[in-house]
Amino acid sequence: MFQNPEFMVEGAKQHDLDQGLLGNCWFIAGAAVLATSHPAELEKVVPSDQGFDTKAYTGMFRFNFWWYGKWTEVVIDDYLPTDGRLPIYCRNIERPNEFWPCLLEKAYAKLRGSYEALDGGKIQDALVDMTGGISEVIDLQKKNQVSPELYNLLCTSYQMRTLMGACIFKPENSPPNEIELPNGLYNGHAYSITGFTQIPTGRGTVNLLRLRNPWGRGEWRGAWSDRSPEMAKLSEELKYRLMYEDKDDGEFWISYEDFIRNFDEIQLCHLQPDALIQELQDNNRKQDWNVTVYHDAWIKGVTAGGCGNSPYQNLYWKNPQFYVTLDRVDSTLGHGDDCTLIVSLMEKEKNNQSNIAVGFDIYKLKRPELRPLDNSRAPESALLLTKRSGSYVFYREVTKRFELSPGTYVIIPSTFQPHQEAEFLLRIFTEKRVDSGVLDETTITPIILPKSSCCSCFWSSKPSKRYKWRDTGGSTNLRNKPQNVALDPRLRYLQTKPVSKDQLFDVFNKHAGNDQRMDASELSTFLEEVSTTDLRETLKFPVECCRSLVSLMDDDKSGFLDFNEAKRAWKEIKAYREVFKQFDKDNSNAVDTYELGDMFSKLGFPISRPVLTSIVRRYGGRENTISLTDFILVICRLTSLYASFHAQQKRKGVTEDNVDFSRNEFLEVTIFT
Repeated sequence: MFQNPEFMVEGAKQHDLDQGLLGNCWFIAGAAVLATSHPAELEKVVPSDQGFDTKAYTGMFRFNFWWYGKWTEVVIDDYLPTDGRLPIYCRNIERPNEFWPCLLEKAYAKLRGSYEALDGGKIQDALVDMTGGISEVIDLQKKNQVSPELYNLLCTSYQMRTLMGACIFKPENSPPNEIELPNGLYNGHAYSITGFTQIPTGRGTVNLLRLRNPWGRGEWRGAWSDRSPEMAKLSEELKYRLMYEDKDDGEFWISYEDFIRNFDEIQLCHLQPDALIQELQDNNRKQDWNVTVYHDAWIKGVTAGGCGNSPYQNLYWKNPQFYVTLDRVDSTLGHGDDCTLIVSLMEKEKNNQSNIAVGFDIYKLKRPELRPLDNSRAPESALLLTKRSGSYVFYREVTKRFELSPGTYVIIPSTFQPHQEAEFLLRIFTEKRVDSGVLDETTITPIILPKSSCCSCFWSSKPSKRYKWRDTGGSTNLRNKPQNVALDPRLRYLQTKPVSKDQLFDVFNKHAGNDQRMDASELSTFLEEVSTTDLRETLKFPVECCRSLVSLMDDDKSGFLDFNEAKRAWKEIKAYREVFKQFDKDNSNAVDTYELGDMFSKLGFPISRPVLTSIVRRYGGRENTISLTDFILVICRLTSLYASFHAQQKRKGVTEDNVDFSRNEFLEVTIFT
C-alpha cells in the first residue's frame, strides 16, 4: 500500500487511532486513553522495538495483552483488510502510513478470535485487557442520584492514573447503528475521557472534561465546544492551557453538567485499587495492596447454583465458595478497627459477550470451620448475609470495596440464573497479607466396617485407631478389613433384610460357571435375578458396570467372583440403592447431579469438587442426571482407585497425599478399575 510504511511516528498519540468500518468504538476509545497519558503501559502492550525498517522488519509483529490474569503475547503478520487502497478498519487518517493502530487492532482481534468478535463491547474491558487493572462502572442514568462529589472524585482518580471512558446508551428498538443527536453526540457510542480542568469565569469556576470520539471526527456542539461563545471568550493563555484547536478531530471540551445530562455511564480502569471511586470517598492515601487470584467456574450440574431465587434456593449453596480470614486491622486505610477488602469478580466471556449476569455475596462465619456452607451448615456457621456486590449486572467484571471487622468471611460468586456455565476470575485485594482459599470437602478418616455389614467403607470425622492416612478429595475402600469393628449407628437405616444364604447360593450356582465363579457377564444376570427375588424390583446392570463390581470385590484379582465375593457385592449394591432412593423422590431412577455431593457424603464419600465435576462430565449427560447403575459404577471406581492409591502408599512407605506411580503401574490400576 505504501512505499514508506512506518510502525510508529514520534511516539503514540490518541489522534493516531481512528475507527473504521468495524463497530469497535469501545476498543479504539480505550486504546486512545492509553495513548493519551500512559506511555509506559502502552509500551508494554505495543513494544516499540519493532518496525518496517530493514534491520527490524521480519514480517512479524508482537503485542501483549493481560488476558484473564496472565500477560499473553500475540504474534501477527502485517496483512490487513483493505478496500484495495487503505485499511478498512482502525487506521490513522492524518498519517495513513503509520500502522501501529491497525496492527494493534488485528492482534486484539486475534486474541478474541476474529475481527467480528470486536463488534460491540465495553471500554473498561478493553482497558483491563491492556493494563491488568480493575474496572469500575458509574451509572449516570438516574441523574438525581449522582453524587455531588463525583467530579472531584473523578479528578483525583484521574491524577492517580485511572483510565476512563463514557458512553451514551442506545434507546430500545432503535436501529443498530449509532444515532446522531442535535448536539453532535451519538447514541450507542463510546468516548474516551482524556482530561479534566477547571476554568475561572465571571460567574465562578467551571468544571470541564475533555472527551474524544474514536471516529476522529464528530464533536459536541454545545457549551465549551470548539466554536462555542464560551470558548471564544477565553484568553489565549487559557486556550493554550486547554490545547485548544478549532478543528474537527473528534476531541472536545464539555462542562461537567452537560456531561452528566447527556451521558449514561462512566467506565473506569484503575491501575491501583486506591483509585476506586468508592475508595477515594474515604481516603486518598496511596497504599500497597496484596492481591490473591483464583480461577474457577460455574458448571451445570455441579456449581452453577444461581443467586438463590425460588424455586432454586437450595442450589445457591452449590456455587463455588472462597474464604478469607482478616485477622489484622488496616494500618493506613479504614478507621483503625476494620479491614479493607476489595473483591473483583470477572467472567471469562464466551464468544466475547457478557450474556450472563454475575454478582457475589459475602458471609461472616461464626466459627472458622473451613467447609462449604450448605442449607444446614449456613445457619449454624454463618451470620446473616454481610455484604453484596449489588444488583446482578451483565458486565464482564464486578468490583466492590468493603470495610469489615476482623474475622473469617466466605465469598460466594454466582450467576443470576441457575444452570448457566462460565469460567471466572476472582481477585481479592487487602492491605495486609491474609489467609484465603477454596472451600471444598476434605478427606475424612475412614471407619472400617465388617464384611457382614451393608457397606465395606464409611467415613467419620473421628480418627480411626488403625488407619490414619488422609488424601485430598475422596475416600477409599481398604482390602483386608478388620472383622470386629462396631457398626456406626448412623448407618442402621442402610440395613435391609437379605434373602437367605441358601436362596442366594442357589441363584449364584444357577449363573456361575463350572468352577463356581462368575465373570462380569454372569454377574449381570445374577444381579438381575437376585434383585427380583430380594427387592421385588428388577435391577439391570450393564456388563461394564459389572466389570467394575468385579474389580472392586475380586480380592485376588483373578477377574472372577466366588460366592462370598458375590454375596458381598449384593450387600454393597443394596446399601448404595437405599441412599439413591432417598434422593430419587419421583422414583424416576435418576437423580439430579447437584445432589451427588450430598449422596456421596451420606455414604461417607465426601469428594472434592474437581472429582465431582469429572463425574458429572462423564455420567451426567445433557440432562445432568445420574442413574442408579451409573451411581453404583462411580462408587465402585472411586473405591477401587482409592484402594490402589493406599496400596501404593504402603508399598512406597509414604503417608503424604502424593505417591509416585510408574507408567506401567498407572496403566495397570486404571485398566483394572
